[in-house]
Amino acid sequence: MIDKKLLPYILMFAAVVLLAVDVRIPVRDYPAFEPFVTEAPQTVDLVVNHVIGHRLLFDLLPDVLGYLLLAVSCVMLGPGNRHFFRQLPWIAVSLGFYLCQQLMPFSLNGGMRFRAGYLLYFISGVLQVLILMRAMLHVCDGLDTTENHSFNNLSIIFMIISCFAGVVAVLVWFYDLVWIALVYFIVQMIFLGIFWYRIWTDRHLLTGEGQGENTAGLV
Repeated sequence: MIDKKLLPYILMFAAVVLLAVDVRIPVRDYPAFEPFVTEAPQTVDLVVNHVIGHRLLFDLLPDVLGYLLLAVSCVMLGPGNRHFFRQLPWIAVSLGFYLCQQLMPFSLNGGMRFRAGYLLYFISGVLQVLILMRAMLHVCDGLDTTENHSFNNLSIIFMIISCFAGVVAVLVWFYDLVWIALVYFIVQMIFLGIFWYRIWTDRHLLTGEGQGENTAGLV
């Protein structure tokens, strides 16, 4: 039977999976795009037709649920590490940008749709990776003991590699380099899996069993 103290970490793991993996199906058409005069028609075409698209997509692994689970896990872990409470405003901001990105085409068109889509894609994508990275760093706070320091640091390195690959995947996908983005996504998921496996290996420290003095100072 799983220790109740592990519940927030399990919720956080589920949140990471929901936010990192997208399986989307179209549910509703956006209002038809209104072309406008521009000196960069190829960039406009890339953003409007590839980045934004023409339909609202429903994620079968919903990001909104991922944000909610992440917030719940931070609330549960906050009493033991105040840095989790500091994550909550950033989770709300990231969720706001994500919703704006999805719903923006219903209210904006022409040049405004292009500019908003351009900015929201990068802000939403990078911010999502950063909040996950900080949350996972704070998980490692509770694992860093004198005896476990080297093992914990290596886990952090795997997590950083995963997040870096995630950022690159976001940037590369923007330029419609789908296969290259897929390679980076696979790298992201492999190192993410290694990270969480190592966290699970050290779960006795998260529940307080055999835990020594916490020497972590991650912010």
